[in-house]
Amino acid sequence: MSYLSGRWNDVRTLWHLLASRIEGQTHAERLDSFYSGQAAGYDQFRRKLLHGRCELFESLPVLENGVWVDLGAGTGENAELWGPRLQEFRQVYLVDLCQPLLDVCQQRITDRGWERVSAVCADATQFAPAETEVDLVTFSYSLTMIPDWFQAVNRAWELLRPGGCWRLSIFMSPASTPLKPCDGTAGFNVISGRPGLREITCF
Repeated sequence: MSYLSGRWNDVRTLWHLLASRIEGQTHAERLDSFYSGQAAGYDQFRRKLLHGRCELFESLPVLENGVWVDLGAGTGENAELWGPRLQEFRQVYLVDLCQPLLDVCQQRITDRGWERVSAVCADATQFAPAETEVDLVTFSYSLTMIPDWFQAVNRAWELLRPGGCWRLSIFMSPASTPLKPCDGTAGFNVISGRPGLREITCF
């Protein structure tokens, strides 16, 4: 993408962020309304803001024949961060409640020719994969966007097999957080920071 087209994409995305009217009765309808006009430029715009994702996925082990669930996957860009290792999973579920973002995700899956990767429209607090248990659950700047995010954490734990892990990257206030270290699987690692905000990975 050229410099000018990139800046135009940013302007258009900002306009939708600031000026578009959000409509809908349900959370899913409001998400669709909010993101429908900016889905195409979502990745480029937020890539400048959402730091720590590359570090998060670089820190993850290769789970050969494992099952990965990304809750709040949006456009599925997180899957790109695995590189060729992505195809070592037995199954990947990219889960989001916003259909416009999932449309971009599905196009990405098709364009890349990814096998065993599914874009799923579902509530993160209720998602139930075909497998009884999964090996890895991630939230990448999605957890605190979920209204009942405590239940989303509970659901992640319910999905995990014994010895599995869940990891996240979020913006948070450095003063306090209700999140606690993950018992038995390590804790929080501050991977970068900025005034007033801290970006963390939990693992």
